Amino acid sequence: MGIRGNSIADVRERLIKWLRQIEDMRSRNRVVETGFRVLERDARIAGGVLGGGLAYRLFFWTLALSVLLFGGLGFTSAGDAESAANSASLGSNFATTIGNAAAQSQASRWWLLVTGIVLVIWFAFMLLRALRLVQASAWQVPSGHGFPRPTNVLTVIAVPAVFVLVSALTGVAANLLGPFSGVVAFLLGIAIVTVLLMLGMSWLPSKPVPVYAHLPGAIVLAVVVQGLGAVGEFFIANQLASSEALYGVLGLAGTLLFVLYVIGRTTVWACELNAITWDVWFGERLSQ
Repeated sequence: MGIRGNSIADVRERLIKWLRQIEDMRSRNRVVETGFRVLERDARIAGGVLGGGLAYRLFFWTLALSVLLFGGLGFTSAGDAESAANSASLGSNFATTIGNAAAQSQASRWWLLVTGIVLVIWFAFMLLRALRLVQASAWQVPSGHGFPRPTNVLTVIAVPAVFVLVSALTGVAANLLGPFSGVVAFLLGIAIVTVLLMLGMSWLPSKPVPVYAHLPGAIVLAVVVQGLGAVGEFFIANQLASSEALYGVLGLAGTLLFVLYVIGRTTVWACELNAITWDVWFGERLSQ
């Protein structure tokens, strides 16, 4: 017991010494300085709370989109909806779910459609306000007051269609390319999503910086989003399908909440990374 206690104490002492050595590098290494500042700002603005709040709004926005989707699917046949989902390379399990939803939504399609439109607009507005608050907190600037512009709300509403289009394009690219088609399609998806996220972040409150100042965080968030999409297609969807009788709706809701929290938390880190990177690598040098 004494030997084990000494070994744990030695490991802890080495870890503390290593952390101090890294912290001493802050003044000489801008990468290390950027990392420490991101952690410090995240603690100052309660990044975990902001990420959870963003995930909460993403969850209800997703539910609103589901209601609208089910209402729209009620106007199509189950076979046509499933075939369209397969053509868009959305995965066999997701395509089957789409087909079942189309068959079950025909009786109440008008109610679902009208309710979905209202909910999507409302929760898109709430999501946009949350995104403005997150980026403003990360950049330490005012978030602004008043209602977001209708064009910005419409942009948020169009995001799912854009991601479906990206998924379809990368799926087509994967079918046309050679043996490494999956890797190339994944990297192509990251590149497209990165550009879209960089443009989206540039429209949110920040310091007067060029568009490329939002590139580091956009890359991080794009990698996470694409990675979650790949994991969801090849692992999570299959697990949910094989254990539907055991977990049912609770398993699906729990998985969705976890994925949305990861996205919300990464969004906060991405905004903080953009702000700190600009200050450390460009802002402070330009102010001299």
